[in-house]
Amino acid sequence: MKKRSFSLMLVVLMLLAACTTPTPQATEAPKVVEEQPATEAPAVPTEAPPVALEAVRVAFVGPTTGSGSADLLLAAKGAQLAVDQRNAKGGICDGRQVTMEYADDKADPKEAATVATKLSGDTGILGVLHGWNSSAVLAAAPIFNEAGLVQMDYYGVAPKIREAGPYTFRVIPTGDLMARYLADWMVNGEGYKKIAGFYENTDYGKGLYDVFDDAVKEYGGEIVANEAVLMDQKDFSAILAKFKAVNPDAVVIFGQYEAAAFWQKQAPDVGFTAPLYGSDGIFAPELINLGGAAVEGVYSVSAYTVDSPDPYVADFVQAFRTAFNTDPNNGAGYTYDAMVVLLNGLDGGACSREDANKWLTNNVKDIPGVTGMITFDEEGDRLFQQGLYLKLIVKDGKFVPYVK
Repeated sequence: MKKRSFSLMLVVLMLLAACTTPTPQATEAPKVVEEQPATEAPAVPTEAPPVALEAVRVAFVGPTTGSGSADLLLAAKGAQLAVDQRNAKGGICDGRQVTMEYADDKADPKEAATVATKLSGDTGILGVLHGWNSSAVLAAAPIFNEAGLVQMDYYGVAPKIREAGPYTFRVIPTGDLMARYLADWMVNGEGYKKIAGFYENTDYGKGLYDVFDDAVKEYGGEIVANEAVLMDQKDFSAILAKFKAVNPDAVVIFGQYEAAAFWQKQAPDVGFTAPLYGSDGIFAPELINLGGAAVEGVYSVSAYTVDSPDPYVADFVQAFRTAFNTDPNNGAGYTYDAMVVLLNGLDGGACSREDANKWLTNNVKDIPGVTGMITFDEEGDRLFQQGLYLKLIVKDGKFVPYVK
């Protein structure tokens, strides 16, 4: 009985032990890692993007259409080259770039006045290069001067431009200097005593012819015939017949290359052989393109040639050829110089119309140019300097220096 009782007790105890849940041993509670709030990476200091500076706007005015426009547009490239070069060097007025805008005055005084009014009323235009024709320059000058906007004359040579006003400047010497130079060349240099002349009936042509007429007489020569012509005149047969009848030693023209080309092409038709001399209006590649062999032996004057050994001129010619794949004409030298001087004035005058005028009035002295050293007198006119004009002749289809 004890054995069975013991056995029963043992079974009961075992059952009780199996039903009892053991107390677990104390263990380290797992660490709860609290998620840290996301934070932005520290900002890396950066430079603020540069603020685009407002461009400096200048205008280029001339007959971009119509008669003479081919020569004018080639000349305009000189001004554009000066702008491009200044922009490549950082611009003006503390880094502002320059833009050049075109305006067409059609070589017409009325249109020139309309263009001047429009440009003067646009306060964003800070300077104007104008113009190709003296009559257009004179018509626009009162408007520019009243508005206080610099008018930089690059090719108008009429003597009256000198009196145009304090905001009108001129980088090309007044035409009376060139007219006297031609008279001296023909009478004293070549020995011609009987000269016939024709001129375009404009302020440019008439103004220069009058000075030439007086100078020829002063030097001991005689004007045996003269005639005024239209700017776009193409038929010269009647004038050729008139001149042939008086048998001059030579003929002079104060006009543009078209007239000179047509004159030379028509002269053989009446058996007229007197040599032709002309103002710098006929010094243009287009004279040769239009006149061909007929213009061989034509004489003219220029302020420079593309073959000049002068380093400043040589650099300009090379840059022009690289940029435009052609040679510059006479006008391109003056437009380049005019734009250089105008940009100097704007830069020195903090890109203000009024202050640019003040700078130009007081600071243009011995500035290097393609057309020689540039100095303004008290009227804003370019002073004459020795060596300003070069004698040229068309030879083998090209303008070359004339050596007697």
